Amino acid sequence: MQRVFLDNNGTTQIDPRVAAAVMEELEMGPSNPSSIHSFGREAHQRLSKARESIASYLQVQPSELIFTSSGTEALNLALLGLKPKGSIISSKIEHAAVHNTLTNMDNPITYLPVGKEGHVHAVDLRNAISNETGLIVLSAVNSETGVKNPIDEIAKIAQQYEVPLIVDGVASLGKEPVTIPHGVTAMAFSGHKIHAPKGVGLLFLRKGTKLAPQLTGGGQEAMRRAGTENLPGIIGLAKAISLIDPSTFSEMARLRDLLEKSLDGVIVNGTGPRVCNTSSVTFPGMDGESLLIQLDMQGIAASMGSACSSGALEASRVLLDMGISREDALSTIRFSLSRFTTEEEILQLIKMVPPLQMR
Repeated sequence: MQRVFLDNNGTTQIDPRVAAAVMEELEMGPSNPSSIHSFGREAHQRLSKARESIASYLQVQPSELIFTSSGTEALNLALLGLKPKGSIISSKIEHAAVHNTLTNMDNPITYLPVGKEGHVHAVDLRNAISNETGLIVLSAVNSETGVKNPIDEIAKIAQQYEVPLIVDGVASLGKEPVTIPHGVTAMAFSGHKIHAPKGVGLLFLRKGTKLAPQLTGGGQEAMRRAGTENLPGIIGLAKAISLIDPSTFSEMARLRDLLEKSLDGVIVNGTGPRVCNTSSVTFPGMDGESLLIQLDMQGIAASMGSACSSGALEASRVLLDMGISREDALSTIRFSLSRFTTEEEILQLIKMVPPLQMR
């Protein structure tokens, strides 16, 4: 039985070229970039080279990048480190790293409406923003539906009103061209979602922005994030970003469209513009958990939503806040592709689903 992995928004397989770069770094011997001896100086040079490579891709300054342990840490660092005063504007369909952090903050929260399109509207942001607004935090792409927010428009509004804007960019990197608009104050990314190892993330922080570190100790990352850098992970992240090939985006979109058009009687959630790899599919009248288990038994891995909320049998709050019924939300499966996904694998899934629907 051929196993098929279609949960790439949960995590991705490490690209063999990334694994080779990580192994090469692991074989360098003792490497602490903060040490002043020759081993440390050489490690610091490799760290700087990785930072410069990523900065070149994102078209930012190397000093504007902070390496973290994950996208979650990067978002927490931005949310808590900026110490926003006043109210915060967000949406209820944000990733748990944002949603749960906001619920534990003392600031008043204004949630922008999100309908079945699956994204916020710039006009609603403009209507919600005021002199009391201290921060805006929104995702570039929703990880459950793949629907994109109009970040360019949002950034212009944030810049006009001089309100800091944090963008969760985890679900966008590697699925579409990524640029960081001038109005964005901070933007978070994750390594294991783009074929790099787990345990490494990244925060872009606009030059001149004050940030209170959430991990204190040594002076790593320009005093903004203490702790010895995960150099093998960072090397892997830099290599993975260098391997992003825009030509693969259209192929992922083609395979996603093939999947959606070949499944009869399903509903694709999120009518707004999407990234190329994500499909949230409702199978009306079916139990999503049972379908997921049956697919797994046939060697096909998918999910019911974000991996950070899996384990709970509740309906996806993202889908519910889009106005989708609880019954349909519990009948929904998320399929997420990567550049390693093949047409043969998609055809295997298409062949497998109808018999399962008839059970």
